[in-house]
Amino acid sequence: MKQSELAKKYGITPQKVGQIRKKCCIKDDFCEKTKELTPEGVQKIENFLDKQDDSIIEPKFVRVQAIQSTPNPLFWFCKILEKPVRKVRVAIPSTHIRSIRPQLIFKAQEIEKLNEKFYRHEIVHKREIQREQRIKEIYK
Repeated sequence: MKQSELAKKYGITPQKVGQIRKKCCIKDDFCEKTKELTPEGVQKIENFLDKQDDSIIEPKFVRVQAIQSTPNPLFWFCKILEKPVRKVRVAIPSTHIRSIRPQLIFKAQEIEKLNEKFYRHEIVHKREIQREQRIKEIYK
């Protein structure tokens, strides 16, 4: 079964199904060649959606304080203001580079991939949400 078919069945976007698949399925539950889910993968995703456990796909935000720019202008070194306090590199969209300055406090989205944490400015997440809403309006 394709992700888009499963998405139509539950009234969500195919991207959301992909996020759920990455969180609760193993590699054997999705065929990369045909881009189809196996019956076991479909069952796992349906079980997840029936429980309506959205905490696994909810984004996590942390407050950070800008310290200094990096050699790459699209990243800034920032200090996480929540415990444990540590210095991290945060991706900043090119449209917001001019507004970032040292000591500025803002929210960053924490993304965990392959047991490594990445951080990006919260405006990127807001743009994705707006994009999903526009897609829903188009396919109504």
